[in-house]
Amino acid sequence: MIVTIFYSSTIIQDVIDHCQSNPLFATAYFYFDFHDSAKQRHENLVRSLIEQFSNQSASTPDALENLYSRHQNGSRQPSADSLMSTLQDILQGFQQAYIVLDALDECSERDDLLSLIEEIVGWKLGTLHILATSRKEQEIEDCLSSLVSNQINIQSTVVDADIRIHVRDRLQKDRKLRKWSAEAQLEIEAALVDGAHGM
Repeated sequence: MIVTIFYSSTIIQDVIDHCQSNPLFATAYFYFDFHDSAKQRHENLVRSLIEQFSNQSASTPDALENLYSRHQNGSRQPSADSLMSTLQDILQGFQQAYIVLDALDECSERDDLLSLIEEIVGWKLGTLHILATSRKEQEIEDCLSSLVSNQINIQSTVVDADIRIHVRDRLQKDRKLRKWSAEAQLEIEAALVDGAHGM
């Protein structure tokens, strides 16, 4: 199951809390980031998921030990296929597994990332749940539309109203900011709301 939505930090915390109630539940998340080249590569996503899920296993997963030994005890880098196979095996060790992928649109290897997501969904693990966030981009929508079971689109106008309320509140309550003229406060409010683009 894949769900797409725009914000994930609160959801990640809720899923972590949910998983803490059962040692056979696990969650992993990955933030793509324009400003961090390591956080733009799809292969680093797979490595991160393997690490996070392995850390939540009761013991070191056999699949991870096998990957390590097959690659000369870590002296050789595994192939993308080996990493994916290892991830699949590790995921099967949990009753429920959750993956949260934030900001798909910030991945520099988007075609590879979307293919990777399609492959993971193709495993048809009924115990795996994926939540992905992204700005609305046609390429991402076209690829994931047939895979997504639920989608939540947050309209900019609705979010902008909430951002405006928050900014206005901060401008009025913060001792330093409320000293600014009403005109300056309006300019700040407008700039922050316009610059947020619904995010």
